[in-house]
Amino acid sequence: MKVLLVTGQLASEALATYAKQSQVKTEIIPLKTAVAAFLTPQSIINGLKDKTLSDFTHILTPGLLRGNTADITQAVGVPAFKGPRYAADLPIVLDMLCEIELSTTIPADELLQEKLTQKALADIEKIENKRNILLQRPGNMLVGEVAIGKDFPIRVLAEIVDAALMDKKSIQKIAQRFALDGADFIDIGMVAGESWPEKVTQLVQWVREVTDLSVSIDTLDPEEIKAAVQAGVQLVLSADAGNIEAIAPYVKNVAVVVIPTNQRLGYFPKTVLERVRFLEEIIVKARGLGVNRLIADLILDPQEILNSFIAFKEFALRNPEVPLFVGVSNVTELFDADSVGLNAVLTRLSAEVGGCILLATEKSVKAKGTVFEEVVAAKMMFLAKYRGSVPKDLGVDLLIFKDKRVYGEPYDEAIELDVKDLVVVSEKVESVTLDCLGVFRIFIDSDRRLLVAVHYSVFDLSEPVNIIKGRTASVVYAKILELGLVSSLEHAAYLGKELTKAEIALKTAKGYVQDGVLF
Repeated sequence: MKVLLVTGQLASEALATYAKQSQVKTEIIPLKTAVAAFLTPQSIINGLKDKTLSDFTHILTPGLLRGNTADITQAVGVPAFKGPRYAADLPIVLDMLCEIELSTTIPADELLQEKLTQKALADIEKIENKRNILLQRPGNMLVGEVAIGKDFPIRVLAEIVDAALMDKKSIQKIAQRFALDGADFIDIGMVAGESWPEKVTQLVQWVREVTDLSVSIDTLDPEEIKAAVQAGVQLVLSADAGNIEAIAPYVKNVAVVVIPTNQRLGYFPKTVLERVRFLEEIIVKARGLGVNRLIADLILDPQEILNSFIAFKEFALRNPEVPLFVGVSNVTELFDADSVGLNAVLTRLSAEVGGCILLATEKSVKAKGTVFEEVVAAKMMFLAKYRGSVPKDLGVDLLIFKDKRVYGEPYDEAIELDVKDLVVVSEKVESVTLDCLGVFRIFIDSDRRLLVAVHYSVFDLSEPVNIIKGRTASVVYAKILELGLVSSLEHAAYLGKELTKAEIALKTAKGYVQDGVLF
């Protein structure tokens, strides 16, 4: 196998550096075009017409090439395909040439990522398809329609915090969003210190109207637990030493999370061993009362994270048949750091101690996106365990703010020597002239799913003329141009800037304010 790499003048050195990282034989032909992305199939055909190509098995063009490389194949007689968009991805594409079917229209790195993702999901599906067999093993159980335990991926329980204080529309909107983000359970969070059993049936019904996911309830109040079980919840959070006797008659046929406290008396054991032993005592008592479908939560204390995980590990070693529930969001909600990294690490630690269900809440603004982050992290940790690897190169990842490799073509300052005008602009912002076709207000919608561009006439700023929604800046901007709502280059540049800022804010869970600073 020998591959011809066609590129532009500026990228040739970088491409050569990355090509050396693969064992596949390659040769690089830099064509006269400076920027690789500006090449076209015809310009490549023209550039190769006098070249001897009989030794090559493949031709790889830049991934950002416009057009179809099938034209190149037809003209030169060597199969031509789109390579990766970024030179940094070239080694892995070359090394997997025998495993992926390249495309004449889709960049190779997109195909590669798709293949890796499909393989990751297929590996998970293999386990899910064996659930009836795996459920026979100690430590695994069925909660509603969800199989949990050490042989399955960690499940995510998404809690609607203080649901008892919300109206139907708010609850259903959150439940639908959590379901879309991949949650396995929707948890109805009641209000600590208050008892509203008369609301519970309605809350469960509201959630079930919009999702088929298993429903749980988070409360220590016996009357609320009784009402929830009667309404059909499959999981109860939580039982402790203070309420187990009162709730035992109602929870014998549902799964119950048990915590090492007696909140009625205000008792919580301090040391790791005290916590483990007290939880074991409560479990023994629960079993004596006929409550056998038990899940243990040693409580992840945000002030003693390490000791908490040590307690989980110690309990798991002593009680391997009891699944573990880990309240990851106990830490995320009380930690002033980006949630994505926290959730990834906490999920890893949860996996190492044998965690089976993770708690995900999005009460605070900084915790928005936690459900999705925990869902992805859970898949990553299961795949790492299944493949016997570290959580890297799995086909799914949580790389949101950073890349694995350095992308982009390096800037060569030597080109400044021959340029006619070199302009270094100041940070001074000049005044903006209003566009005669109207002005725009840019927003992110309340569900944080779409960008919104609201168009007003310059003659009436009280009522919008057009409202355009879309998932990306490019689709919204394209529709604005299609409708002919921009008349000046200045306004077009401004809209491109603000819509892109809004899209970045949407992807990173940052707040967006038009004309404001994002970072």
